[in-house]
Formats: sequence, C-alpha cells, structure tokens
Amino acid sequence: MAAVRALAALLVLVAVGAALADDEPRMKPARIVSRFEQQKPGPGATQQSTKQFSVQSFTELPLSLSSDWIRPIEPEAGKKQQATFYITNAGEQPVPAGTICGERGDVDYKLPELLPLETKAIKASWKVPDTPGGAVLTVFIDSACTVFNQSDSERQTLGYTVVPTGTKYAFLYRNRGDIDEYWDYSFEPQYPVRKGTFQANVGVVNLGTAPSEAGVMMAVYYDDSYRKINTTECTHAGQVSVELPKIAPGKVKVVPVEGLKAADDYFTTVAFFIDATCKLAAEPVNAGSWTATTTKTAGALLGGVQAKGQLTFTVKTSPKKPKANDTMTVKVKITNLGDADGSVGRVNIYTSPVASFDPYFFPAFGLRCDLTDFTYSFNTTDLVIKAGKSKTVKITDVPVPAKAGWSGLVVVPDAGCTNAAETGLFYQIMPFITFEAVAP
Repeated sequence: MAAVRALAALLVLVAVGAALADDEPRMKPARIVSRFEQQKPGPGATQQSTKQFSVQSFTELPLSLSSDWIRPIEPEAGKKQQATFYITNAGEQPVPAGTICGERGDVDYKLPELLPLETKAIKASWKVPDTPGGAVLTVFIDSACTVFNQSDSERQTLGYTVVPTGTKYAFLYRNRGDIDEYWDYSFEPQYPVRKGTFQANVGVVNLGTAPSEAGVMMAVYYDDSYRKINTTECTHAGQVSVELPKIAPGKVKVVPVEGLKAADDYFTTVAFFIDATCKLAAEPVNAGSWTATTTKTAGALLGGVQAKGQLTFTVKTSPKKPKANDTMTVKVKITNLGDADGSVGRVNIYTSPVASFDPYFFPAFGLRCDLTDFTYSFNTTDLVIKAGKSKTVKITDVPVPAKAGWSGLVVVPDAGCTNAAETGLFYQIMPFITFEAVAP
C-alpha cells in the first residue's frame, strides 16, 4: 500500500474468503480492538501501574479502534454484516478531515476531523462472500497512510463463518455497547458497597438471523461458585436467574438483574451464562463477566459526567481556546454517585501537555486525598450535591499553561476527602478533557 502523505484519515474494510482453525468454536462473538483499548487494573495494582493508555505522537499511528460485536455472528452467503466502530485520536495533535486517496477496500469511510482524545462513531456495513465457509474481515484505519506512513501494517483482522442462504438462528450474548462501557455504568450503584447488594442492567443482543423466543433463561453468578460446577449442562440456574424477553436479530434489550451481592474486596465480578436451560442450543453460552470497583462504606461519592460517546467528560474551558500564560474559567459537571448527600469541598485542577497526559486519572488507596502538585485549587465551601444528582461548578482564574498547544486537564472534586466513601476506593476515574491554548 502506497505511503501517500496528505491531510486525511480513512477507514477501509475488506472481507475475503479464508479458512478457520479447526479448534475454533462454531459460535464465537467477535469485535475489532486496537492496541490502545483501556484495560482496568487488577487487584494489587498501584496508581502508577494503572496508566495503561498513553497518547502517541504522529511518529506512530495515533488512531485507536474498537467496535461493538460484529453481527450477525454467522452471516448468510452474499448478505451483509455490520458493526459500529469507535475511532479515537490518541495523539498530541488534531487529525484533520480529508478525502479518499490511495488504495481502496470493499467499503471505504471518510473520517471527520478528530481532536486529541476525541472519539467518532462510524456505523459500517459490508457484503460478505457469496460462498459459504470460512472468511476473514480486515479493517484498516488510515488505509492510505495519510496520517502515519506505516499504517498499512496496522490492520486488524478476525475470522468468521459464512452460512448458506436461508440459514436462520438466534444467538444471544451480553452486549458490548458503545464506549460508555469502559466505565461500568451498567451497575446500580456504579460503585457497590462491599458485602452490600446492587443491580446490573445487562444489555442482551441477538447476534443471529432470527428472533429469539421469549423465556430464554440467563444464569448470573456474583462470586466464583460457577467454577465448581459444569456450566455446559442445562441444569444450573445461577445465584440469580433471569428470564429474557423476545429479541429481534441485531437488537438489544436491557434486562435488570437485581439481588446481586458485592464481594468483600476492592473489586466485585458478575458472570453471565445465557440460555442456561438450553432452549436455543445444546449447551449454555458463557457470556463473560463484568467487574466493578467497590466502596468500603456507603455515602456520598463525587465524580464526573462522561460526555456521550466520548472518553472525556463534561468539562469546558472559557474561552474555548484560552491564551497561553493567561487565566481561564473551568466549568465542570460534578455528580454524586453515592447514596447520601455530599459536600463538593475543595476542587483541585491539574494540567499538563497532552504528550505527558494521563487521561485515566486514578486516585487510588486514599491518593485522592490531599494530592499535591495541582495547577489550581478552589474551595466550594458549602456546596452540597444530593445523592444521584449533578451540579455544574464554575471555577475562575485557573492558570493556562505557559506554552501554546494542546493540554490535558483533570478535575478532582472533594480533593480533601470530606466524604468517607471516597477514601476506600481502589480507583475512581476523575473528570478530564483536552483543550488547546493559543498564542497571546
């Protein structure tokens, strides 16, 4: 593929025939993921080791890629598959919009301009081979090498099976939703209290080609007891059992699962087995698990509001492009994720060049409390946010970095930890954005 240099970013998808490995299961949900996907830290991780995501300069491909499940999981010959792809600029500078150039794939999509850490969603579809059998989907970002001159080596591939025309089936799986799922927003409360009860709102998607019948059962486990039984048998009901509604092909139904019990640990995990009584297939489907961070005690828990479809949060600078070495106003939407009213207290603001910015800011094991080296600190005195509510806090006279360019900004509400529930968290992602300072 030619290394064409131009101001463009391009996504290309190519579907071609290929054989699958003999040991692959017949039904295996698949999605495209690039090397930049955020991974949650495991038990025992420190604040430093949780920094899994690092921004890249244009000496490397700055665009990261993830998707929801490719559907249908086994398409009919000659018909279409589809997925939503989430493209994030993980670089230090904007990736400009452009026009198609260079080599083309079976399907081509233009990317709009992407600012640092901005995400765009592309709803894509493509025709699969006309012949049943093994096939491979290949996805290129920047396929014409217009952002990075070696993007042709950054392709992502996955194998799947094309079935004969007229093959109809239902296949239910735990939905891999949009980019919001990075934050485990599907738990109520988002941060369960250790040994307390909580609810999971589970999106179940039909990755097949026919509607599922109502009454398919989902077995749910909130500890590792499922490891001691044969989960391939059609007799295990889980610690909680939920009846699923009828779901059309490609559609998602959100199912509440109540009565879950949190572990007495920094994390709690919930495992899902769909079609537990084998109405759709010969054995249940292991639909994976979710993990949530827990709090040691109940109470107020202050955090941010994630912008829809973005990794970043609802934080704004005024002016939008402040002058370097000047001051600006920061407006941040702060939400109380806990079960009691709580004081916002002292708010710390941190800024740094995007090249050294850690966008996933994890104050861990009390490190949230009285952190130093902040850019600016503001005391909200008597501002209280009710449980489950949000308020926008306006902070004036925040120093702008001395050099023009893109910077990262993190806001830490209740930096003094006046709310006890915040001190026992393993980590909590703080509100963050990127912004551009311009020359005076």
